[in-house]
Amino acid sequence: MTTTWMCLLGPSPGGARAITLHGHRPVVLVSPGTAVPREVTAHAERVVFCPITDHDAVREAVGRLVAELGPPRLVLSFTEYAQEVCARVATGLGLPSVSPAAAARARDKAAMRRLLADTPYAWRYAAGTADEVAAAVREEPDGVRWIVKPADGAGSAGVSALRSYAELARWQARVAAAEAHGTASAEAGAARYIAEHAAEGPEFSVEAVSAAGRHTVLAITAKQTTGSPGFVETGHMVPAPLAESDAEQLREAVRCVLDRLEIGYGASHTELRLDPVHGPVVIETHTRVGGDCIPELVELATGQDQYERAVAALLGTDPALPAAPAAPGAAISFVLPPASGTLTSIALTPANDILRWDFDRKPGDGISGLNSSEDRVGYAIALGGTAVEARERATKATASVCLQITAP
Repeated sequence: MTTTWMCLLGPSPGGARAITLHGHRPVVLVSPGTAVPREVTAHAERVVFCPITDHDAVREAVGRLVAELGPPRLVLSFTEYAQEVCARVATGLGLPSVSPAAAARARDKAAMRRLLADTPYAWRYAAGTADEVAAAVREEPDGVRWIVKPADGAGSAGVSALRSYAELARWQARVAAAEAHGTASAEAGAARYIAEHAAEGPEFSVEAVSAAGRHTVLAITAKQTTGSPGFVETGHMVPAPLAESDAEQLREAVRCVLDRLEIGYGASHTELRLDPVHGPVVIETHTRVGGDCIPELVELATGQDQYERAVAALLGTDPALPAAPAAPGAAISFVLPPASGTLTSIALTPANDILRWDFDRKPGDGISGLNSSEDRVGYAIALGGTAVEARERATKATASVCLQITAP
């Protein structure tokens, strides 16, 4: 194999490792001010600081690297907000990639739903400004349940359940206040939202890799959330405990989504509900791996590294690693903030069946209420003879964590 370099947008440890597993040298582009994990620097030939969401800046940086190192074998990214830029740069160089249009459609929840409108997998929806969405909601009777969120949001931020005209009015007031203070999810005055009928049933995500339009599902993840109104994710387990008929329904829905959005290359992460009456309902899809350590759970439970499989798919080669699961089931459970204030101490109960602990907050940090995934304090990962057993171990461990909070 001739060793060459690959350009990785964003400091992804899994991405840098996958590139080296395939015998190539990662050159990692990182936005200024972003911390670079040791796991990235251990693999990277070099780190170049560049605003990775700015197409012109990335194109210029890659151009300088090409002049010095020669053409890259791939330009890729596993980072949410760099997907469109990555696709534009890669296709501009004639490299295998999801198309820029497909990356944009995956980021735009309204565009995705337009493409799925004639399939069984999308609910009635409305998209536009807050006022336009509110007008559409009021066209239906008071009491119809809707879910509303930013059209380009992520991490459960800004998700609200609307169960009445009164709740709709309160949501409009919150959005107006946020936009007036410049804290809305998009630029003030330009924020766009999507509202759709609320589906029932459990929530899942499907982790897949595509190569030249052929989609391979690596795993189905079962998700736990806070439920209405914010639906913040509190845990995940792999594999989802599903009847094979239900699992195949989810896989078929995801294949349809990826085909309709023309996502023909790379990793994908698609979230759905399995409504007991209507079947799978698509929530959103992404041209990247899932967050919340989901790729780690997939690798632990199936032995398949989604990062490595995605690089193999883009290269058109076989996987570099054999499938070697660590256990039949893996799960993550998150430590949630009990109140707003200053974190003064964290106390853990020793647990031999926890594979790994991690905390995003340390004593002295401020914490807030649980409004999005960014507000979670930490997590535990556990293995088990089944995914349910792993979830029980992880949940028990995080439930025993004692957080001391000083009121603001």
